[in-house]
Amino acid sequence: MTNVLSNETLIKQMNAILKAGNNVTLRDDNARAFFLDAVASAGTIGKLFVHFAKSGTGSLDKLGVKKRTLKKHLGINTEDTGTDIKEEGTVPFSLVPVYLDTWIENSNTFYTARTRGQDVRQALLSLMQAQYAADLQDLAFNGDESSTDAFVKLNDGYIKMAKASAEVKVEGTKLPTIQELTAATTRIEPKYLRQGTFKFFMSQATATNYVVELQNRNTALGDAVLVDGALRNIGGFGVEAVESMENNVILFTPYENLAVVSGLSVTLTTAAQDSRAVAKQATYHFMLDDVDFIIREPKALAYFGVNATPEG
Repeated sequence: MTNVLSNETLIKQMNAILKAGNNVTLRDDNARAFFLDAVASAGTIGKLFVHFAKSGTGSLDKLGVKKRTLKKHLGINTEDTGTDIKEEGTVPFSLVPVYLDTWIENSNTFYTARTRGQDVRQALLSLMQAQYAADLQDLAFNGDESSTDAFVKLNDGYIKMAKASAEVKVEGTKLPTIQELTAATTRIEPKYLRQGTFKFFMSQATATNYVVELQNRNTALGDAVLVDGALRNIGGFGVEAVESMENNVILFTPYENLAVVSGLSVTLTTAAQDSRAVAKQATYHFMLDDVDFIIREPKALAYFGVNATPEG
């Protein structure tokens, strides 16, 4: 049963936090917990590969392991040559410092605390985590350092990287048909198709395009599946509808191939109450983290996009 806190208790908790402000740097386990709790609240990014970096630059192992590593045992004549099971090669990362500063209304804090049976500090943290997760997922897919948009240019995301490096690229003046999507999956080498659970990543609007295509067919071809009106499967592979993902772009790859790299520390600051906070009836919060987004193996990736103008 949810523990309902009284308004008096919530106000006392809020005042204790705001009396002199609050500034804390979460390290190691606490920072990892904060980050993992945050991404878990987002629809897609919590399913991706997460790596916690020990420094601002470094590298990740590429997706996959070597095949056919078994050897015949020769008894006492067996040599301890060993086999490195990791796939050859690594992919570099470079963390980018990002911050979130936000005003959270007192009414939202109290509502969240009461409905979840949390104290005020937990409620504020969960509200910040939800905002951070939404922004992180948006940036992870749509980021483009060449953009003039202050948010988008923070870091390159999966779409931009995929367009530049994907093993399979399909571009045209309109979205590919379901049959064209299915056919393109065969262009990924079988050894990479075995490396994880491949999905078609797309926005909800793009997925709706294929729902319409299916509904307009005279007969079903068995190459796609609708469940309760939602697109769930194309050519035997699941569909991941990504909130905030750019429309008219599709990525075909396993969850494990899209990596989110985070630093080992997260700084959280709550400002002391001043006249501005009183006027707003809100609290001001600042969060600092370091992140990067990595595609671990371009050979396990297909990119589908729509050109603004016809080719040629």
